[in-house]
Amino acid sequence: MRKIVVAIILCALLAACMCAFTACGAPSYDALPSSDRADYSADALSEELKAFLVTEDRTGMVKADEPEDGDGEYLAAEYLAARIAELTADEAGEARGKTDVVRFDGKLYDDTFASQNVIYSLEAPDENNPEGYRIVIGAHYDNTYRTVRSANGRLTYFGGTGAEGAVGNGAAVAVLLRMCAYFAAHAEELTVDVDFAFYGMGCLGYIGAQEYYEGLGESGREKLVLAVTLERLCGDELFLYFDEQSTPHGEFIMGVAAKEGYGGYVSEPPAAQADPDVVVTDKLPYTPYGLMNESAVFFGNSNICSVTSGTGSTFLLFNGESADREDVAYTSSDTLDTLERECADYAERISVAAEVLTDAVYCEGFAEACAAGAESARSYAWLTNRIAAYAVAAALAAGLLVFTVLMSRRMRKKYVEENKDKKIKVAVFGMDYEEPEDGDVYVDIGGSGGQETPPEPEDPFGDDPFGDGK
Repeated sequence: MRKIVVAIILCALLAACMCAFTACGAPSYDALPSSDRADYSADALSEELKAFLVTEDRTGMVKADEPEDGDGEYLAAEYLAARIAELTADEAGEARGKTDVVRFDGKLYDDTFASQNVIYSLEAPDENNPEGYRIVIGAHYDNTYRTVRSANGRLTYFGGTGAEGAVGNGAAVAVLLRMCAYFAAHAEELTVDVDFAFYGMGCLGYIGAQEYYEGLGESGREKLVLAVTLERLCGDELFLYFDEQSTPHGEFIMGVAAKEGYGGYVSEPPAAQADPDVVVTDKLPYTPYGLMNESAVFFGNSNICSVTSGTGSTFLLFNGESADREDVAYTSSDTLDTLERECADYAERISVAAEVLTDAVYCEGFAEACAAGAESARSYAWLTNRIAAYAVAAALAAGLLVFTVLMSRRMRKKYVEENKDKKIKVAVFGMDYEEPEDGDVYVDIGGSGGQETPPEPEDPFGDDPFGDGK
């Protein structure tokens, strides 16, 4: 009997170990749920990415006083606007939805850079969206292709990689373009208005996202119930981050993913990645550092959904524990050749992001879940207010003061109060000439040392110096 019990326990431990090791590995994309969305097929996404990467230099760091056309981000923005018009036209060639190229000047220190966002907007039928709710699904499209320095040349904003940026952030752009196509063909089924935002200057402060958010105006921001960002896709795992605590919209999206068969392909990030240091600044709202991107940074007071990939860290495209699988995003290796060589099934992987988000948006109850999340949204803005910083500093100072006072009292009680009634005197000519009293402490300059109430000096003559009894 004992052997049977031991065997059962050993089998259970072996099974647990196997499950643990299996869970650590990347999911197999051979068993992806079948989809009838042609726009999200591996072939469609692969071709979309290849076409976009023709515009290799997408830094967007163009000085305001330099020519605009045919340089950096402008070339990419023109391509995106034309491609959106092509993908979203109806059978008669008429445009569905609205495409805007919004120009802006982004400032960093004393430098000004010209840039633009490309925004494609779809409106849900009025009867489907009586509240006028809006969501934004976005991705920055610029790249770190060339080195960008300050005007005086003393500061390097980022070093050029010379790579077209297949992972950062071309794959996300390809997904977003194909989502534009699918949503345009199914706009009548929407229950919320949707903006597809291609942000400029994402590599340098996410300024394009900030410009979009501020451009909504107060009334527009009140109607924005979800901000989704795609960034650094293609990794071994796909993470969807919503908040450091449970949210209605997060539970809804993850529930839809599980229901549609994508539960093994997406997950919320490990707790260690959602518990970073808090940077106190007026410009950057509170956000988990490991998942920082446009939505987490500039939409912190709205519902957010950050979609990114990696393994033990979202900064790693591939498994960081493997010697031959290193991070490639925003490096000189961030090319289509590298992506195809190191991750042959990348198109299947990025299609998961499109499928999950699309399933969620078109699922019954999506608008209600987002609205509920917006009403109960937890604002972390107070953590980044300068007044909060001063309050924290004051609280720390007060705590230090209280600690000092308590320790001072304790030390005083232990080392001072027990000697408070004692008097320190100096025996200039030695203790023979002093008449000590109880509690006196003498410093004997004559060399016998200080002592507390020393004994009476012995009379050398005694009571009978002559010994005759007289």
